Amino acid sequence: MGAAEKIYNTIPSRIDQNEMLSIIYYISNEGQSKQYFNALKSISEEDDKEISDWLGMTEKTYRNYRNEDRAVKSNLMEHLVMLISLFKHGIEVFGTPHQFKKWLTTSNFYFGNKEPEHYIDTVSGIKFIDDRLTGIEFGDNA
Repeated sequence: MGAAEKIYNTIPSRIDQNEMLSIIYYISNEGQSKQYFNALKSISEEDDKEISDWLGMTEKTYRNYRNEDRAVKSNLMEHLVMLISLFKHGIEVFGTPHQFKKWLTTSNFYFGNKEPEHYIDTVSGIKFIDDRLTGIEFGDNA
């Protein structure tokens, strides 16, 4: 099992109060940052430009993080872990990364007629998207 797959399998797919302690653990898990950046790349099936935009950094900085273990500020690590968790949940709901990405990039009433992806660059936006995914799981319309 590769490092990205191991991270994917251990990070919870729900962003709720019960899982916050797990999120805090992953944020404080130093020395493995590149594995988390590579896990996000793997699970999202996105290009470096898109992911670097989500994380609010240049493509070059993102690539540096992917290629070497570096100290990562806790707010960036939180964003990274939350994105992995969000994609894991989205894939569970929609079945494939492609279907989840299609939903993320389609205008949606619940998001002010914007694409859910519009909110992915903040932790509160990720929680907002995750709440909609939970709603969809329990029968709300997409």
